[in-house]
Amino acid sequence: MRVNNRPLVVYMMCRRVIENMSEKSKAYKRARTAEHFAEREKMILTSTRILMDREGIENTSLSAVAREVGLAKSSLYRYYESREQILVALLQEEADLMIADFEKSLSEPKSQRDLKGIAKLWAKVCFTHPRLCLLVSQLSPILEHNLSTQRIVEAKLQFLHRHRQMAEILTAALPHMSEAGALAAVQYVFTIVAGLWPMKADRKNSLAALEHPELAHLKMNFEDTLASAIELCLLGILAKEQNWEPVLE
Repeated sequence: MRVNNRPLVVYMMCRRVIENMSEKSKAYKRARTAEHFAEREKMILTSTRILMDREGIENTSLSAVAREVGLAKSSLYRYYESREQILVALLQEEADLMIADFEKSLSEPKSQRDLKGIAKLWAKVCFTHPRLCLLVSQLSPILEHNLSTQRIVEAKLQFLHRHRQMAEILTAALPHMSEAGALAAVQYVFTIVAGLWPMKADRKNSLAALEHPELAHLKMNFEDTLASAIELCLLGILAKEQNWEPVLE
């Protein structure tokens, strides 16, 4: 006589799912100390990074992040108030990675440090951190819209701290530039990145459109364009600080 084992198999599968959910629930309940809380926040940011790379920032919703992490959306609010707060926190992490690369790139022999060389290195560092460029371009128009005033103040103070870190690195490479000038340069460059990144045509339809003869001049190499803009920015700041006046007649 043939025994139907299907009900037993279904029962065992359901039991495993329930046990896994129970283990996850227990794990999240244990996040009561500051250390565990920080671990959960780190895990959420890691999952958000994976999700954003796979699905795009437009599909990185709070519900999607919760599914990626493996917890209820309501539980996510224990760690972050909104999707935007998660993305801003991710931007801070990406900025730290970029700053480390920026410092490493500018730690070359002084003989190689001219404005053009520094501009190229800076642009290359930005280009190798596409998440940073994307999030910077989304910061003012989107990310800050769903943050409280207090959260915006906190985020901007953190950004200012990182800008000052970069300014210190820049003045070490350009000793003739003042600290204020270097800080201004950093802020200008991030503004330029925010404007240039959305113009970087990387979608199929956009690339096809630029093949039109009358639109060919709109093709843009992000890294080269950014390097030129950075060089002009640095040159302008140094010229202003050294009271250089161009001949206009």
